[in-house]
Amino acid sequence: MKTESNNYRMLKNDEDADARMLAFFGISGILSVVAVSVLLLAPPADLGVDEGKLAPNFVSQAYDTSWSSFELYDHIDQTWTEGEEGEWVMLLFIDTDCSYCFNAGEEHSDMHSGYESTVKFFTIATELQLPNHDSSKKEIVDYKEKNDNSGCKADRANCNQRPGDVHNWPYIDDLDRSIADDYGLPGTPFYLLLSPDGIVQWNSQQSSDLDPFGALQYHVGGGV
Repeated sequence: MKTESNNYRMLKNDEDADARMLAFFGISGILSVVAVSVLLLAPPADLGVDEGKLAPNFVSQAYDTSWSSFELYDHIDQTWTEGEEGEWVMLLFIDTDCSYCFNAGEEHSDMHSGYESTVKFFTIATELQLPNHDSSKKEIVDYKEKNDNSGCKADRANCNQRPGDVHNWPYIDDLDRSIADDYGLPGTPFYLLLSPDGIVQWNSQQSSDLDPFGALQYHVGGGV
């Protein structure tokens, strides 16, 4: 009788263990379904260049010390939340033949010097559809590096005369205007400041009351 009692208890324990295991798998299955449902039902990110929207991704070639592939979303963290550490992103749209961009060269140097520890700078070199605006990848490099090239500023200035220092951050090729078209570029220079998760926090056309330095100070703070 004692053996039968022990066997009964063992059988009972096995049944309880099986029940707990089934319950575990059942709960795990429900949680998995809930997680998948949340992902499927979550609204897609609102893409655009207006403040509060996720900046559209783009892929191109970028020149830092040599030409290499570049993708914007490699430089943002969509899991970032406010209050966490992270690097902001400043997108500067220019045309190497644009006189306003040329004259802003020193301002761009100063911005980078003041915020390079907390902000990633990327210049998108596009080509406005205007007379004498005929750039090239060589001209982009020469504009960035201040090399001897008489083709800058619509052939009215040598690239080595551009105000400011050599721009020690990547320049992105948009001579085919694919990025400009996706972003609805209103003209140059044009600026977008993105928080580390890629959300547009400042659009220079939308909030023209702030200049680039003011936007950096307001949203990022600090600066040197």
